[in-house]
Amino acid sequence: MPRHRRNPNQKYHDRIAGRYEQIYDNEYWQWHDALTWDHIKRFLPTNLATPVLDLGCGSGKWGRKLLKSGYHVTFVDLSAKMVDEARKQVAEIGGESKAEFLQADLMELSALPAGHFGFAVALGEPIGSTDDPAKALREIARCLAPGGILLASFDNRIACIDYYVERGKADELEAFLRTGRTRWLTRDEAERFELHTFTPDQLRKLFAAAGLEVLDMIGKTVLPMRRFRDYLADPEARRRWARIEKSLAGDPANLARCPHLQVAGRKAPA
Repeated sequence: MPRHRRNPNQKYHDRIAGRYEQIYDNEYWQWHDALTWDHIKRFLPTNLATPVLDLGCGSGKWGRKLLKSGYHVTFVDLSAKMVDEARKQVAEIGGESKAEFLQADLMELSALPAGHFGFAVALGEPIGSTDDPAKALREIARCLAPGGILLASFDNRIACIDYYVERGKADELEAFLRTGRTRWLTRDEAERFELHTFTPDQLRKLFAAAGLEVLDMIGKTVLPMRRFRDYLADPEARRRWARIEKSLAGDPANLARCPHLQVAGRKAPA
């Protein structure tokens, strides 16, 4: 993908690439990421020779954890500067020998071999940030080996309602509920890219249409700890809140209050 032809999504992520991890590094995000990794570990391939993907990798946080776990990882992102940052971060941990890097739109992964990858993560809502999430999911499914698993997160449509109500924007809320589309809020209008949001039922249908069986879905997070991150400063308190969160996150009755939904889907075995 030519670096000079940038859409708003690329412009935003190119600009913040060098400080991306600092933006998401505080007590809340450390707690949040530990919960995410616990969920990921449930679905990791037992064979460390299985090639894996970090899709919408950003600076490569999850791919680096997969590298450290012993897998060979291909890092993919729409933003050229994010790919550069991921490469830099991987070099700092000495993981180059097991890493590959690709700048690509998730809707166009023809540079990746079909049926090759046993596991993929797409965290930080990259699928919903594409122009056509259904097409992106089909492309990802094409790349997965039979029985391969995708673990991906998405913006939760129902959780977005409060934003419009709090601002008294009834017209915008009605439009949002019709389309499920909103925009990433950043000060520069040239960087405001479109986001697709989903309900749990819509995600199940989206995965099924791509040939992926939903194995699990959790909310992230049920507890509103982003507003109460001071509670997470003490390690024991952090562990206690995590235990409570885990007891709630998989209950379908609790999903509506979560900003994000995390789905594990499996391609049919051969």
